[in-house]
Amino acid sequence: MGMAEQLAGFLILASGKESFRQSHISLYAAILLCYDKSFCQNSFRISRRELMLYAAIRSFATYHKCMSDFNEQGLIKYAPSYHPSLASRITLVGFKLDC
Repeated sequence: MGMAEQLAGFLILASGKESFRQSHISLYAAILLCYDKSFCQNSFRISRRELMLYAAIRSFATYHKCMSDFNEQGLIKYAPSYHPSLASRITLVGFKLDC
């Protein structure tokens, strides 16, 4: 399953959840972009700053709420790094990914 199918599957899932907002959709698309930039390795490092820039999210609270929602829904496994120079790790789950 490619990234377009991954995003389509997410959009179908998100359409059934009233708690998912536009910020969720843009952040998930940003995560897929970072996944592609990491040569499609399904456990990859991301920086909050980069994801927020790609997703056009300006609020730290919104970012963390969306990431928490994704983690709770089982869409990603998110291992935040509290070190300022070490990026967090994300693993996409729920779909089989191909590039």
